[in-house]
Amino acid sequence: MLKDARSSSRFTHGTVALVEPLAVGWHAVNISPYKPGDSVLILGGGPIGLAVIQALKARGAEKIIVSEVAPKRRDFAKQFGAHYVLDPTKDDIVAKVRELCDGQGANVAFDAAGVQAGLNQAVMAIRARGTLVNIAVWEKAATLHPNDLVFKERSYMGVATYVKGDFQDVIDAIASGIQGNSFKRRTRC
Repeated sequence: MLKDARSSSRFTHGTVALVEPLAVGWHAVNISPYKPGDSVLILGGGPIGLAVIQALKARGAEKIIVSEVAPKRRDFAKQFGAHYVLDPTKDDIVAKVRELCDGQGANVAFDAAGVQAGLNQAVMAIRARGTLVNIAVWEKAATLHPNDLVFKERSYMGVATYVKGDFQDVIDAIASGIQGNSFKRRTRC
């Protein structure tokens, strides 16, 4: 049994049901190259995108940018702690992210949407030596022009679900009422 889940007053049945999607976001941030002070772009404001926001907030992220098409999900992204929320049907995501990130682009992007247009935008919105982390499960094959990565030494990595210990990390974070970067990141093999 995971410790502290039953004894903490912070845990309701609804909170416990959120541990799994939060663990996915937690794991994605955990194995990404994100570090405090980095700027972050998240594609998609659904459950996993929101979980990534929460994991980043727990680590003290100060510049979280979310790109989301649906108005209600954009509202949720703001409520969950995104600093900037963009509408890709109206905003030039690449230009806006660069503007918000001192002309350089985001250090790390998380793709929780899994759509070609978002992938294209994310690759161009990360800075030189930035990383795009794919969390999305894609319904269709995607295309990627390798030179968009090569010439700026950008990285692309895939993340699948979570590993042993991520559930406990999320439970500990919830139980402690985590704020800022008070949670110590665990490193796993």
